[in-house]
Amino acid sequence: MFNTLIFSAITLLISGGLLLTVDTKIYAVGHMNKEKKYARLFGWTHLGLFILSIVAILFYI
Repeated sequence: MFNTLIFSAITLLISGGLLLTVDTKIYAVGHMNKEKKYARLFGWTHLGLFILSIVAILFYI
């Protein structure tokens, strides 16, 4: 259970970071404003879930 929670937290961190850096740049260059907005929204959502996962890990210890 603990290893799965750590793996999920790391996955959320990486995917959120990639959404905010790579995907938003791709959509900005392609002038796809709607997709850029949703990439930023989901990126911040993933980072928020990452923070919640870290808090859960700290309470689990």
